[in-house]
Amino acid sequence: MKWLRPYATLMLVVSIIMLVTSFYMMEFMPILYKLYSGIEISPEKMDKLTLFGNIFINEVRVISIFSSITFTVLLFVKNIKQYLLLVAIGLLVHFLFIAEITEYAIFKRVYKLFLMLPLLWIFFDYFKFKKENYEKRVTHGFLYLTLVFLIVPGLYAPPFFSGIQGWTIEIDKKEPILIEGVFLVRQDGKEIRYTRGITNPINFLQRIDNFFINKHPDKLEELLTFYENIYIKQYSTLKEGKIPSQVIMGNFSYPTHNPVGAFDYSSFPPSSIKSIKIIRKRYRWNRELIDEEILASKEW
Repeated sequence: MKWLRPYATLMLVVSIIMLVTSFYMMEFMPILYKLYSGIEISPEKMDKLTLFGNIFINEVRVISIFSSITFTVLLFVKNIKQYLLLVAIGLLVHFLFIAEITEYAIFKRVYKLFLMLPLLWIFFDYFKFKKENYEKRVTHGFLYLTLVFLIVPGLYAPPFFSGIQGWTIEIDKKEPILIEGVFLVRQDGKEIRYTRGITNPINFLQRIDNFFINKHPDKLEELLTFYENIYIKQYSTLKEGKIPSQVIMGNFSYPTHNPVGAFDYSSFPPSSIKSIKIIRKRYRWNRELIDEEILASKEW
């Protein structure tokens, strides 16, 4: 653990530099804008830059202060057990406090990355690869790589998912809402959306659907048969309000790659379904259906 004190000192210095720099960021932003665009920033853009800058600077300060406190305490750590206890406390405070009051994932990721980084050295020191047989070296090697993949993005593990920053969409309520997907149609004509979670982890159904529609329209019936067979196989789970990946852990299961709809399939047993369809629908914002187009259909 001799290397831990220099590491903590370095990170403390970096945290303090970030904190001090945050007090001068608003003065640098117009200069950086001029260097980047070649022109002076307009008053309108300056207002937006100021609003963004204030939020950005506040988050830099919060993370810098929290990081400074953490790495100052880390200077007094003498053994691995003390370090692991500090990490546990730091992550708990981060999860309950920092994650709630900050918006930018980059700061949270960077802080957790540097807090967890010593675990890589601790793990490497603990497992002496050269003194082990081949099987143990391979096993420990995969464990080490797994730890690297969890730590380097900034502890990308439960419950610290930060999502992909910047994935937003502009909504114009003058335009209709477009819904495209797979639907199950009952004998009485009622229908329900076929949630992507049924096919998890193959849950990018719209991409698969569009590929078959555009490239292999002659095989659409095979695709819908594939969806049908999965639904029949997983119905005992679906009727309980769960998707297949939640059979064991329920709501505590690892989340799907992208959000999926939660629908009540209890009144849609396989025996009551008449057909399965890929439909494109357009709605007004008051939920009024404008029109729909059936892209593919198959009798159950």
